[in-house]
Amino acid sequence: MMNEMVFTTGGDWESTTLFNNGAEFAAAQLFIELAAGRDEYGNPARGGVNLGGEITAIVRPQDNADEEFGIFPGRLEMNFPGHQLIMENTHPGFAFEFTRIIYDGQDVTNDVMDVYVDINAVDNVVKAYLTLYKNHWFSRDEVATFNII
Repeated sequence: MMNEMVFTTGGDWESTTLFNNGAEFAAAQLFIELAAGRDEYGNPARGGVNLGGEITAIVRPQDNADEEFGIFPGRLEMNFPGHQLIMENTHPGFAFEFTRIIYDGQDVTNDVMDVYVDINAVDNVVKAYLTLYKNHWFSRDEVATFNII
């Protein structure tokens, strides 16, 4: 079964919601950690998800914070004040190379290095950032980290 998850926050706990397939999911934690876009020596490289990598994407329910549920295969839309991050992997076996990432309306799948989201009501942690590899033709390539919240 595919998950269609939508996370929304206005920046405080009262405005924070998580829905799965249209039903509200009372979550204690939403946790995403993706690492990609590195060469065989661990250096930043163009290619993003196509270079392979690892991902952890789970939610923990409020009624049992020790239990965790995988988000993928499916789609996760995360709405933050001023930013939107969409991650999708609809492969039935959750093959990493089928992961797609959209940040503020732009497909960054081939540039992504890191995605980190930890929205944890139990420990009062709110952290989200995205790191992209920017390839330049005539100047040095760069790595840029964008704080989402």
